[in-house]
Amino acid sequence: MQPENKIVSDLLIVGNGISSQFLSLALLRTFGNNLKINVIDKDILYNNSDEYVRALSISLSTVNICKALDIWDKVKVYCYPVERIDISSISKSLPNDGYLQFNNRISDQIASYIINEKNLREILDIELENFNNIRVFTEDISEINIDQNHAELSTKNKKFIAKLIIAADGRNSIIKHLLGTKSITWDYKQTAISCVVNHSMSNPKTALEIFLETGPFAILPLGEKKSSIIWSASNEIMEGIKNLSTKELIEELNSKFDNRRGKILKVDHIGYFNLYFSITKKIIDQRVAFIGDSAHVVHPLAGQGINIGLRDVAHLSELIVDSIKYGLDFGSMNILEKYQKSRMVDIVSSAIIFDGINKFYSNDFKALEPLKDFAIRFVDKIPILKKNFVQEASGIKENSPKLVKGVPLNL
Repeated sequence: MQPENKIVSDLLIVGNGISSQFLSLALLRTFGNNLKINVIDKDILYNNSDEYVRALSISLSTVNICKALDIWDKVKVYCYPVERIDISSISKSLPNDGYLQFNNRISDQIASYIINEKNLREILDIELENFNNIRVFTEDISEINIDQNHAELSTKNKKFIAKLIIAADGRNSIIKHLLGTKSITWDYKQTAISCVVNHSMSNPKTALEIFLETGPFAILPLGEKKSSIIWSASNEIMEGIKNLSTKELIEELNSKFDNRRGKILKVDHIGYFNLYFSITKKIIDQRVAFIGDSAHVVHPLAGQGINIGLRDVAHLSELIVDSIKYGLDFGSMNILEKYQKSRMVDIVSSAIIFDGINKFYSNDFKALEPLKDFAIRFVDKIPILKKNFVQEASGIKENSPKLVKGVPLNL
């Protein structure tokens, strides 16, 4: 048997996704080489090939986080601005009644952008390479042990020890499993198809959300004549979609596209994923904090999953910085309870709103159809409601943490 190696750090992050990368960068920007971070990921190598495209909708809160971390100038090169958002139920032609149209700006700032996840991750990778006190390990975690002062994760022949474990390992979190952490979860019995399409007409920098009878159909601008489509429908419908040829899929998508960007000419980067709702009952445990999808999984109809996760990062990183500044133990329950208290309202309210919208507009009960149209027309007639919607979607509030307001974390 190989000897057991003990690897000690200040912070131990499980998972190497975007939330993990942002948290590491926020702390290393502040502490430089004075804070040691270890990252454990079962699969270090994500798909960074040119064939990999996953569109992310980033809100103004995420833009501000990028500005505070001094990466926005690099990120915005790969971003496509969303200057307007159009929402409709069923299928109607722009810009007639039945459409809810938002000017997607706050104080003359564009409130959201679309970016390819691959480009964002590459920027974060390059930034983190500037620090020599962060290490990433490929390991399968088998055990967790926690005492009053430290947390310990065991793998086949290593023990990782830190003051605090950050669970950023996604919806199937091994940390949640090992701790027996409970979640409120239900299955939407829906599958989403995500793909990139080339179309014949130019994008007017507008995102579309069309509530079809089968489920939400989102069109997100990725370029001059390129968009990302995310369509959610019942598992049964999507099983049929999976069996279509490329030509048949283009025909099916064109029937939903309804000439909004001309005709779809090409479709690729096709992926399918099952949809469910999940909120971890406690986003903390002794010496453990959950962020991102390990803490909450919301319906993708509003594209807010990444933004909610990065607001987790903003709150937690500020608490860690302030704790160290004042000589406190950042892994103590007193600090972690502040994190939970600061996040639960945003997490729960966002998840419930998206869940309610999906259930209301995905319901095929015919008697609700007039009400669906009325709701959209009603909101469209009240500018203050639309302004508040854009403000809420931005994720920025008076009590937001520094990073969300674009302010760097300083000691």
